[in-house]
Amino acid sequence: MDERNPFERRLAVGLEAYAGPHRGIDPDAIARAAASPLPRRRSIALRFLSRPVPGRARPFADLHSLSGLAVVAAAILIVAVVGANLLPAGGEAGRAPSSAAPSASATAPTVTQFGFPPLEATPSAPERGELVVRLEGGARRPLNLLWVYADGRMIWHQFGGLPVDPSEASIGLHEQRLTPEGIEFLRSEIIATGLFGSDLDLAQESGPFLEIEVRNGDRLSRATWATRTNWKVGSDAPIATKEQARALRALQALLSDPAAWPASVWADRAIKGYVPARYSICFRAFPQPIEPARVWSVLPEAAETLLRAGDETPEESVPTNAGCSWMTTDDARTLARILDDAGIPRWKTLSDPWLGYRLEGQRLSVDTVWMTFAPVLPHGEAIWLGPG
Repeated sequence: MDERNPFERRLAVGLEAYAGPHRGIDPDAIARAAASPLPRRRSIALRFLSRPVPGRARPFADLHSLSGLAVVAAAILIVAVVGANLLPAGGEAGRAPSSAAPSASATAPTVTQFGFPPLEATPSAPERGELVVRLEGGARRPLNLLWVYADGRMIWHQFGGLPVDPSEASIGLHEQRLTPEGIEFLRSEIIATGLFGSDLDLAQESGPFLEIEVRNGDRLSRATWATRTNWKVGSDAPIATKEQARALRALQALLSDPAAWPASVWADRAIKGYVPARYSICFRAFPQPIEPARVWSVLPEAAETLLRAGDETPEESVPTNAGCSWMTTDDARTLARILDDAGIPRWKTLSDPWLGYRLEGQRLSVDTVWMTFAPVLPHGEAIWLGPG
């Protein structure tokens, strides 16, 4: 049963005829809202475009004196404005709407974007660093991911407990500084277990996986402990002995709880957000990978230009079924703004620190392509904190 009144039905038909059948526009909802009584000092435009722009006065302070014809006109104007942003604006068929020129100065955002560090933040220095210790895994621990560098930086991530306010600009990675003695304290504790003479794969019957890496001489040595059903170890990996399991649990307890470390290890104990100098932009499709150039061709031209100008991601940093390119953080911000302006949907929730987009049905020969923005760490690893 159609619960709209005759005026709402006529308005909805007119709106749909004007805007076309685009899934980003709900003519019924606009018609009902446009026809409903307005609270004082609350305009139709603010009803649909309610997010204020910093430093800009709110338009249309009071529409109580407008007639029904003016209300219809305002609703149609909303559809025209929204439709112009969401529907292709000429050019090659299948290509998303074009945006402004891709220079950072022309399209860079003027407010903080969730998924990026604050605009005024200085990138972590030096840009490149030698990895000394790495921890990955360990559910229900204070830290789940940890990287320690020869220059003293300690970068880490903790699952859960992340801010949901976009103004906090969390990317989920944090930074502290260790002294040279602090770095050696961690390194020597790991090597003393005797498990890191060479790479070691160990199996367990159940439980979360654990992987620890340490610089031993001129190379990194790794120990991985996981179930045989986990792709991190092979089906022929030996079960860890009681002594090996005890040593790995002790290392996990040590590395995942910096609050328990001696005060002498800290050069700067203050926690600040890690600010990457670069991002890795990846395109992933399942079950088969997709060539990035195929995806570029359906994006706005300004986005394609930025992606083509990016550096090719080293093979060891490319996820399964993905094609990636690196670009500066400023260029990555600009790219995200272009995609947002084109109406390409984000693949995320506000409680997550990761940034991604979902591309569907755009001459890609696959159902869905996931486009992810991953910050690059000092040793060249792009760390994706999202699912998959």
